[in-house]
Amino acid sequence: MKDVVDAAPAAGSADAAKRPVLLQLWDRRAAFKPFAVAGVAAVVAGGGLASAIAAPSPTRHGVWAVAYLVLVLGVGQLVIGAGQALLAAEPPTPGVAAVAAATFNLSGAAIVLGVVTDRIAVFDAGCALLFGVLAWLLYVVRRGARRSWALWGYRAFIAVLTVSIPIGMLVTTAGHG
Repeated sequence: MKDVVDAAPAAGSADAAKRPVLLQLWDRRAAFKPFAVAGVAAVVAGGGLASAIAAPSPTRHGVWAVAYLVLVLGVGQLVIGAGQALLAAEPPTPGVAAVAAATFNLSGAAIVLGVVTDRIAVFDAGCALLFGVLAWLLYVVRRGARRSWALWGYRAFIAVLTVSIPIGMLVTTAGHG
C-alpha cells in the first residue's frame, strides 16, 4: 500500500489532474496544513464564541466577530489554503505556507481585536496587512498549474476579499472621527 501512495505524486501531471481533488490535496498537504489547522480552529472558535457570548446576549460586535471568525478566518482560509496547494504551478514550501497562514491570521486577529475594542488604528493595521497578504497569495498563483474554472474561482474569491477591505473599513469607521 505504501508503494501506491509513494508513487501517486510521481505520476505525470495528466494523471495527477485526473485524481480526485481530495487526493490531490492530500499529496500537497504540507502546503495546505497551516491553513487547514488555523481555518478549522477559527470555525471552532467562532462556534464557541457564538454559544458562549453572542447567543445569550448578542451585541453588534459579538455577532460580527462570530461571522468574521467563521467565514473569513475559517472557511475563507480553507479555500485559500486549498487554492495555494492545488492551483499554484509549484505549491508553497511548508515554511512559506506557515508564514502566509500566520500573516493571514495575524491580520485577522488585528481586525477582530480592533473592531471589538473600537481601536481603529489596530483595525486599520490589520486591514493593511490583510491587503498585503491577499496580494501576495494572488501573486503566487499568477501562473497556475492549469487554467480552469477553479483557478478563476480562486482569483475571484481573493478579489472579493480584497474589495471587501475598503468597504469594511468605511462601514466600520463611519461615525468615528
